[in-house]
Amino acid sequence: MNQQEPTRLPHYRLSPGTRLNGIYEIDSMIGAGGMGEIYKSHEIQTGTAVAIKMLLPEMSENEAALALFRREASALHYLMHDAIVRYFVFTVEPTLQRPYLAMEFVDGQSLADMLSGGPLSFEALRRLMRRVASGLNAAHERGITHRDVSPDNIIVPRSDVARAKIIDFGIARSTQLNDATIIGSGFAGKHNYVSPEQVGLFGGDVTGKSDVYSFGLVLFHALTGTKLDMGGTQFQLVEKRRRVPDLGAVDARIRPLLERMLQPDPAARPTMAEIENWNVGPARAMPGSPTGSIAAEEPSRAMRPRVRYGLLATLALCVIVASSVAYYEYIWLAPTEVDSPPPAELKGPSAEKTTAPEQRPPPDTRKEAETAPPKPPDDAPVRSDAVRKFVAQYDGGDCFFVIPVAIGASAAVLEGMGASTAPFEALDRAFKKSQGFEPSIGVRLVTSAQCPAVSFLSRLRGESSRTPRISLGSVKLRPGEVLAGNVENFANRVVELLLIGDDGQVQNVSYLLKPGTDALSFSSEIPRTDEASRPNSPQLLMAVTTPRVLDSLRQPRPTPADQFFLQVLSEAQRTNIAMNATARYITVQK
Repeated sequence: MNQQEPTRLPHYRLSPGTRLNGIYEIDSMIGAGGMGEIYKSHEIQTGTAVAIKMLLPEMSENEAALALFRREASALHYLMHDAIVRYFVFTVEPTLQRPYLAMEFVDGQSLADMLSGGPLSFEALRRLMRRVASGLNAAHERGITHRDVSPDNIIVPRSDVARAKIIDFGIARSTQLNDATIIGSGFAGKHNYVSPEQVGLFGGDVTGKSDVYSFGLVLFHALTGTKLDMGGTQFQLVEKRRRVPDLGAVDARIRPLLERMLQPDPAARPTMAEIENWNVGPARAMPGSPTGSIAAEEPSRAMRPRVRYGLLATLALCVIVASSVAYYEYIWLAPTEVDSPPPAELKGPSAEKTTAPEQRPPPDTRKEAETAPPKPPDDAPVRSDAVRKFVAQYDGGDCFFVIPVAIGASAAVLEGMGASTAPFEALDRAFKKSQGFEPSIGVRLVTSAQCPAVSFLSRLRGESSRTPRISLGSVKLRPGEVLAGNVENFANRVVELLLIGDDGQVQNVSYLLKPGTDALSFSSEIPRTDEASRPNSPQLLMAVTTPRVLDSLRQPRPTPADQFFLQVLSEAQRTNIAMNATARYITVQK
């Protein structure tokens, strides 16, 4: 398999020989993208090959990204089946401070790559069907739905479909998992293979029957060598799933099964157990099926050896040409699909257009978003822009702020702050109705006294390239530990550093800033005395940039947030000053 060159900057890569927890050693990178990297590695003591999925450094403190990562680890923890990639450990490397997932290294090519050389024979298809259905049935019995069954997520070692492995449970939904601060299901999967429920039909309830539908589309592709055209705009995605697609090109011996698997209504589809145990016999007509009467057609015996040998020759050529690295493609390793701004930034757009109260989005923006018909365009960059625009314009009311972490045409990870999860649940519903898939939303809960700071960030909507950046050594601190970091991307503007406690008191701590070449650094010890905030309390560290000094930002003593930010907005409006702001969420632990 030809592996695309990783697009991340070189300093993110781990060098060969790097050791993780004294257990694993890195051999080489085999994949990289917007949220993470994949390495071929080995166990130090045994030499056993393993695959390491590792979050990028800037994603390591991001709740939404971590939730998707934990979701895969938790799903695989419950799944012990030969057709499912094995899970070894999920932990954080103590020196690098980067979470990673160690799993079985499957040396093979994806089914998608394999099918580029031609379709499977009927017997090979039956072996693949039984193998994959058996694995997915094991997942469904444990309450886990894969949600992204596609040829990319089935690995075939040595071109032997009887040894196929299912990978990428990163967006799996499980009734056993509990992501308390994560709103939404994560991602809807690859557009061409999603089920009617994943685009909002039949109540949008995604269950194991959704995997059945997606697997039906995979089997069509495997048997015919051509995938059914089930993609397009959001409108087309929905319309194509209102009826059983044309299966005229399918071998009549298996056509009745595919008709059942591709029923729009999930209740009419078989279970994975039924698919695993399906016996091929004389084809039967299904009541109400669009293909009507079906007559079984036995291929010519004289032709079968020729077809078989031709297929084997093609596959042999594919194996020789393709490299023998594992193919671990997962949704957040798709740089062409998802772009990833630095996750630590809570981006407050420019105040040039929005500091005046009358220029805020009207209160009914949310209602309009929920009722607007979904009309994303065909072209992926434009679709990504539409998603980004939806997030930027969404009004969740008071004490609500949300930013994109990774966003693309069919995937979105968002992170927000607010006093309640309710407005984010409303955002999840509106987003799904408008865009056709669910985002994953990490919610950071603030105190009611901090709400004016959150509303202030929400008011500053504009050009993100002018937003300052705050990087921190850690966002979880104990009394006596040092809070240290940098402020970057402020150009020649004035930088004010603010600390908003859980009691809503705003303190200007700009005196901590020390100039550097391209950044301002700061460090401060978390108080040990009664001055310290209550244990496990949220603190907000905010950087505000302005073209010149604003007196209201330089209050000499701690000021309540509602009073502080009202004065700041008033002065900025009165003097026509444009502001940009970013904030980081810090937890003072016991």
